[in-house]
Amino acid sequence: MNVEIEFLSTHVISDISSGDGFFPFGIEGDAPYIVEYDSQELELDNFFNMWMTNLNKFPIYALFSYSRIDEEEIGDIFSSAHIEYVKSKVKKERFIKAKVKNKKQFEVVMPILYNQGSINDFAGWSLSEDLFSFEEREIKTFLGRRKVYMPIITLQKSSTMFWICHDGDSVISISNDLMFSTSHSIVSSLPESIKSNL
Repeated sequence: MNVEIEFLSTHVISDISSGDGFFPFGIEGDAPYIVEYDSQELELDNFFNMWMTNLNKFPIYALFSYSRIDEEEIGDIFSSAHIEYVKSKVKKERFIKAKVKNKKQFEVVMPILYNQGSINDFAGWSLSEDLFSFEEREIKTFLGRRKVYMPIITLQKSSTMFWICHDGDSVISISNDLMFSTSHSIVSSLPESIKSNL
């Protein structure tokens, strides 16, 4: 199993978000550890299913945007898995925020998150606490700056969120938790079944 773990410079976080790049959301709070996870050989959603189960930092809070035509199907899936969720409409975008209480529920939510991220909708999750809100912020576009409502991640002490990058090519964690400070500490947190194949 080949998972690339790359630490990114904190300079990738800008005071003004970019509508088409890193990061299409606002970040509040100290974020010294920005890590990208990539794999050419592995389905990343399966990797994260195993890793989040091993971390056991439930509840996990998931936030993603979705289209209206998917609303009923997602609602049915979440209801049958007893997943608590709320829907929000922020200007023209629709969002679902779900509270994921255990491994079984995360295995239901992760494919939906990964699918949404892969089609360039916002999709992310946070460990142990709800870090998500919405605010009006400026973004950079080809035509200059404009104000839009967007997801905001507010990092508290020892907080971590994951964002599924455009096209689902990789996943990035943004954290101030020491567990994400070195590749050794990250690898140590992985399940034995993954570590033995690295």
